[in-house]
Amino acid sequence: MDATERNARAAFAERAILARYLGGVPGIAWGRSAWPPIPLRRRGGPARWHYWWSAHLLDAALDAAAHRPTRARRRRARRLVRGIRLRNGGTLSRTFYDDLAWMGLALERDDGHRRATERIAAQLEGAIDVAVGAVPWEVGNPFFNAPANGPAAILFARTGRRDAAARLSDWMDETLRDPSSGLIIDGVVIERGVETRRATELYTYCQGVALGAAAALAHDDARFASRAAALVGAIAAWTGPSLLLPGAGGGDRGLFAGIACRYVADAASVLQTRADAGGPDAATLERAAASARSLVIANADALWAGRATIDGLPIFSADATVPADASPDAPERDLSVQLGAWLTLEAAVSLD
Repeated sequence: MDATERNARAAFAERAILARYLGGVPGIAWGRSAWPPIPLRRRGGPARWHYWWSAHLLDAALDAAAHRPTRARRRRARRLVRGIRLRNGGTLSRTFYDDLAWMGLALERDDGHRRATERIAAQLEGAIDVAVGAVPWEVGNPFFNAPANGPAAILFARTGRRDAAARLSDWMDETLRDPSSGLIIDGVVIERGVETRRATELYTYCQGVALGAAAALAHDDARFASRAAALVGAIAAWTGPSLLLPGAGGGDRGLFAGIACRYVADAASVLQTRADAGGPDAATLERAAASARSLVIANADALWAGRATIDGLPIFSADATVPADASPDAPERDLSVQLGAWLTLEAAVSLD
């Protein structure tokens, strides 16, 4: 499949998201959480608005504007930022640091939001617990996890806070890496300087953000390039020959695999650039880059092949290993699931 076809698939996913999930008023837009809208009395939660889903909706909209540039797409991104502020009580601030980091990463891609990006990055840097060496999941919460520290590290690297980014990447590698698989566990609870619990679940997006952090630092540092290559290898071993990331259902988990694919694609680009520059590790980095590309394309192709169609528009599966379920109560009806698929398809486009 060529680049034109990959772009056309991503555009089709974009069209479906906009038709089914985008709401708003003139000049302001936001994402609806489910389609068709599900009353709160039937499923407590999906009908409400989600801040962190919206951060990824904005990121996907910016992907579309970069891959298929039009004025309408740029305007849509601006409308989404206004909608996020409105639905979040007139502010971009949050007490959950993972939410804040995701929003910072989306805003950083648009020059019109440099001031907001800088405020978020400074807030996250100030939130690093000196005794632990990491950002907590939430203000006052003793849980320190990859979903907060991974995107924070990526944002630090993008905003010139390289030392802080490196410290968080090192902390994840030293504290959260499972020695048997090389994968990143969810997080740890640290109270009064003592680790009291380990959340050992293996989630796809934890691998993605840890990889994204290493890749963001790998441009000029062989140590982080080696770390990124090793994590690509661990993810590929985890998925097996199919290279398909495991699905996690709907709700928040519907975004997990799409986030992973975004940062696997980033790693493929960085590792290939370093491999092309030569050096003693060039062959290793070349293999890792090829593996990362294959993983993204395999997941994008599987989602496309397994799609269902309703009213001429696609419904993508919550799990790339099985076809989409188009029934009314399936997790496929959640914005998160369809957005995760869109992220995956745009990640495949970025490889070109």
